[in-house]
Amino acid sequence: MNRRWKVLAVACATALAMPASAAVAHDPEEMGGTLLTQPFGHNFWFYENFQTAANPFNAANTHVTSSDIAFWGDLAYVGDYGGFRIFNISRPTPTLVKDVRCYGPQGDPSVFDRDGDGNADTLVLSVDSPLAGPQCGAAPVSKSATTGKYPAGTWEGIRVFDVRDPQAPKQVAAVYQDCGSHTNTLLPAPGKHARSMYVLNSSYPLGEGPTCGPLGAAEGRAVNHGVVQVVEVPFNDPSQAKEIKELPVVYPGDEDGTYRPVRDHGIVAPLDDFLGCHDLSSFPDLGIVGAACGEQAQVWRIDRRTGLPDTANPKWAYDQPNVDFWHSATFSWDGKVANFIDESFGDGCPTVTMKRGQQTGPAAPPVKEWQTGNMYFFETDSGDLLSEYRNPRPTNDNTSPTTGKYCSSHLGIPVPARDRYLLVNAYYRGGSSVIDFSDPTKPKEIAFADLDGTNTWSAYTYPRRSGRSSQIPVYSNDGLSRNYAAPGEPARYPETAYGFMRFRAEVGRVNLVGFDRLNPQLQERVIPTNLKPKKPHGKPWKYDQSRPGNGHGNKSARPWEK
Repeated sequence: MNRRWKVLAVACATALAMPASAAVAHDPEEMGGTLLTQPFGHNFWFYENFQTAANPFNAANTHVTSSDIAFWGDLAYVGDYGGFRIFNISRPTPTLVKDVRCYGPQGDPSVFDRDGDGNADTLVLSVDSPLAGPQCGAAPVSKSATTGKYPAGTWEGIRVFDVRDPQAPKQVAAVYQDCGSHTNTLLPAPGKHARSMYVLNSSYPLGEGPTCGPLGAAEGRAVNHGVVQVVEVPFNDPSQAKEIKELPVVYPGDEDGTYRPVRDHGIVAPLDDFLGCHDLSSFPDLGIVGAACGEQAQVWRIDRRTGLPDTANPKWAYDQPNVDFWHSATFSWDGKVANFIDESFGDGCPTVTMKRGQQTGPAAPPVKEWQTGNMYFFETDSGDLLSEYRNPRPTNDNTSPTTGKYCSSHLGIPVPARDRYLLVNAYYRGGSSVIDFSDPTKPKEIAFADLDGTNTWSAYTYPRRSGRSSQIPVYSNDGLSRNYAAPGEPARYPETAYGFMRFRAEVGRVNLVGFDRLNPQLQERVIPTNLKPKKPHGKPWKYDQSRPGNGHGNKSARPWEK
């Protein structure tokens, strides 16, 4: 590590301080819980679940969609489309500390410590849907049928909360973002005495907003967006949070330099010209950011001077035909292996997407079936593909019709360990999974939990203490909550919507490294291992060869909408 990266590491430690005495004791084996048996689980125990509240603006939506999770100390900050909840997770069965109702899809949370006392005091929350204003309680708004514009004051972007008192969080700032905030990623500002936290905002034109898509073009913005917006939150006064910079998104080597969901992926979307990133994962100590950017998986270098990623010159970029949408990125804790996933827009378990070319009529090429929704393991340094992993299980979901079966991969993170590569990951309608990729050319599932009616958004582990154990805690956020409908119409894709869930998984002996905090999109520690990614013999197996399909249209439980 050269001097500049040492400085950046010090800044990271200052902004998100971990007490020196933390995470050193052996974590005793947990007891209790209900053992899940086939087909609902393997090597998993279930403790408890906590469902979300109803959508205050749509009574038919009985549970708002669950989203991401952040952790600090004994607290979990659990996001959803209606706000966030804080749970005490010091015991296997969590207890609710506070339910903060502050409507704004999609509710992606990140937390940090700005005063260096070791406790989380600031939370940022993503809002990716036009609202009447930035304040909690603001209702969703639509364009005027007369003017084609949104009402004055329409807002979407990043909310900032003071969470020093977990029982009384309060909003202190709101930063407007042109296409809203789909996900946010923390990145400590550089310098030995950093005075702020950067927030990398990922967004793209899912639908129009006041300055997004075609309406954005009328305001001088690019119609396809094409940027990562950077928000700075000052430590001394987070109410002064503001956008400070825009970083360009590029697709090097791509034929048209944009993402075309309609033409190239056969799905229905409001705009067939996107340029943006869905999810970013920063690893400051290694000077890299993983970027899942719709059309491509990329790794960026962090600029040593600014502390921001060089998005215009990716270290490497990768794509292949059976990827519907590069959705999320993460790294092994030693930084040697990068993991990316594809969010499928198809159907089935495992998922497939039916695609037809632009040409129509008698001479049109046949509909092709692509095996989508998979995950990918790369050598971080070179970008070489090590393997493409496909979920081996069917769903046991009996709460929705056959056409609603849908098991695309979604959000997860590797287990912090010194001797194995393990990954905890979520699957829509496929539950929570633990995948062993100690040989990243041959990843395999070793444990899973898939209760009837699951629709799991995110699944993570957060071990609190270091030591050898055969079990890991697993926290998931479940409930895509498409169990709503227009008044008088039946619900679409009904589901249980379990909400926040606590499990433990039996994974075999592993040397865990305990954490005092975890924002899954910010990896703060390098954990050395003796593992070396193996190169596959010959070329790695890929699922990018299509085959003739039956021509049915996609009936995904994941329609392209906010």
